[in-house]
Amino acid sequence: MSKEKRVLNSTSLIRSFNVVSVLQTIYREGACSRTKLAEITKMSPATITRITSELLEQGIITEHGIGQSNGGRRPVFLKLSYDKLYIIGIQIRRDQVALGLSDLKGKLMSKSAYSPYSLEPNTLVRELVQEFNSLLEKAKVKKEHILGVGVAISGIVDSNRGVLLQSVNLGWRDVKIAEILEDNLDFPVVVENDANAAALAELWFGGAQKASNFLYLKTSAGVGAGIVYDRKLLTGPRGMAGEIGHIPLQKNGRPCRCGQRGCLETYLYLPDVLKRYQMETGQEIKDCFELFNKARSGDPVANQILEELVDTLSMAVSLSGGLLDLDMVVIGGIWANFKELLIDRLERHFQTVLARTGLHKKFSVICSTLGEDSDLLGAVGIFTQKWLTPPI
Repeated sequence: MSKEKRVLNSTSLIRSFNVVSVLQTIYREGACSRTKLAEITKMSPATITRITSELLEQGIITEHGIGQSNGGRRPVFLKLSYDKLYIIGIQIRRDQVALGLSDLKGKLMSKSAYSPYSLEPNTLVRELVQEFNSLLEKAKVKKEHILGVGVAISGIVDSNRGVLLQSVNLGWRDVKIAEILEDNLDFPVVVENDANAAALAELWFGGAQKASNFLYLKTSAGVGAGIVYDRKLLTGPRGMAGEIGHIPLQKNGRPCRCGQRGCLETYLYLPDVLKRYQMETGQEIKDCFELFNKARSGDPVANQILEELVDTLSMAVSLSGGLLDLDMVVIGGIWANFKELLIDRLERHFQTVLARTGLHKKFSVICSTLGEDSDLLGAVGIFTQKWLTPPI
């Protein structure tokens, strides 16, 4: 059964087709009268009155001000109660599954995380369902107020079909993860690659809320990118847009785990960076902060490693920014912690590239400010994007 049919056949109030249309219209309009709702949705006034009465009773919408009369009764404006509608975000990776309950403004009301017992899909889902129910029980939230579930997962995803095509991280191939979760959770589920999800988190809740075209570069366990163009996520026909980690950028560069040389990931993947320092100095360092401190103190190897990192990442930012005519690049993950030493240099480098080509435009490179909750908010952002901006 298709995802759309499962949603339409649901007996839950906020998941019925007409109610979803009303809520989406109120969201897009900001505030809307019953008359205008009937006009936009093409529903009868009686249907609109019945739906809005139920939503008002549950506190999902509120009356907010009275408009000018056009000869009849003065219209009463209706607005969404952003703190009474919820989305569940789920982030799945090899070493951790995280869940979060968020309102429509991206405020995480409750969250939990655990290490999965098994990565076998059906076993993982059974364990996930238990954690999901436990989260709802502790949060004391009515299921009737939950719009649905967003899932951020590492790998190549066909988001239209809800299928994880391949994940080296999880060892999965062609897993119908949306269908499996919908059958077990009884909520509509939207699935997306974790880098794409993080880009949507920046669009809805982070530093890119006012940007129309931007790239989010994820620099955590691996390297990936999410591209938002005209405030819409670009995934490509095979879900591979943004797979930037293993594109060789340095000719005859350092060897990468994929077998090529000069890939972006080999300069950003922290375990490789720390291992490189140890191999060249015989000294072990524990994290990127120690590496930066050594560079500040004049350590030549640390400085070389960071120069290579900045140079390679500058190529990626300049290529992406120029090719896609971006307004912004958002750096997320571990390397987002170093604004002065890394982020500011990336921005200056691309501004120099723009000046040399005769182009003058506003462009910025920023750090993600969502912190440790970025992946969960990314999962929430997946569903927010799908639900609040439906296809016209």
